[in-house]
Parts: sequence; structure tokens; C-alpha cells
Amino acid sequence: MKSVNKIACCFFFGIFFYALIASASPIPKEIRREAKNQPSFELLLKNPESFKNRSVLLGGVIIENTPLEDRTELLIEHRELGNSGKPKYSSKNKKRFTVVTKDFLDPEIYAQGRLITVYGKVGSLQKGKEKQLLLYANFIYLWPEDFIPSSGWYLGIGPGFFF
Repeated sequence: MKSVNKIACCFFFGIFFYALIASASPIPKEIRREAKNQPSFELLLKNPESFKNRSVLLGGVIIENTPLEDRTELLIEHRELGNSGKPKYSSKNKKRFTVVTKDFLDPEIYAQGRLITVYGKVGSLQKGKEKQLLLYANFIYLWPEDFIPSSGWYLGIGPGFFF
């Protein structure tokens, strides 16, 4: 009877530990705390000048990576962020913003289609007749690519073959 209790205790502890680890966010708490009171993306986009030098947390999908001599510029298609800070896949918003960092971001790693979350200071950039939202990055998190198993052909032979 004691061994059953030990097994049950270990099982529930394992589930609790897994849930605790799975809910952890790679975005630091201080950044998430500051981002709770930030203006909406639409408000930032309408008038970036009024929010100049304000720190915000934004995310989305990388559209273009342009490494320059003294900086790297990323063109990002904005996506709303989930609770963990990860950009959501489905979004009706197709607006874009530019991220500037002093670091070199390898275009092979920071490639088109990758999800990214950026914390930085708001700036603005003149592009033609309209101003574009610019973010000077202090923190960048590139989300791991989701694992999608191949849908190849299988024989169907394995441990469950006879059961």
C-alpha cells in the first residue's frame, strides 16, 4: 500500500513540476511587468513621435533581416503577444515595424518567418510620406521553431502491432 502512495505522490509531483516548467516565460519578469501598462500597437503606430524613448514589448514574424556595417535592421510583421510573450500565429493585424540593434543578427538564424519578441525604446523613421514605427532593441528573444513531424510513409510495425 505504501508503494502505491509513493507512486501516486511521485506522479502528482511530476505533473506539478512539468506544469511549473511549461508555464515559465523566457521574457524577464521586469520586462513583462513594464509592458503591462504600455500603449496599444495601433496607438504607437498612429503617432510614434508622442511615445519616443518609451520602452515597449512587441513581437511578430520576421519579414526581412538587413545586416549593415554598424547595426542590423529587422522588418517585423506585428502579432499580438500571448501570456508568455510569444507572438500569436493568427492575427488580423498586418502592420509592420522596424527593429534596430547594434548587434549582428545572422540572417540564416534570424530568418524570414521566425517568431520574435523585442523590448526596446520607441523611435520613428520617415519612409516616404508616412512615419514608420521604429524600435531600438534592448532585449531580443528569437522563439524556437515549432517541431512539425514529417508526414512520411510508415510500415505500421511497432510495439502496438499485435495489440
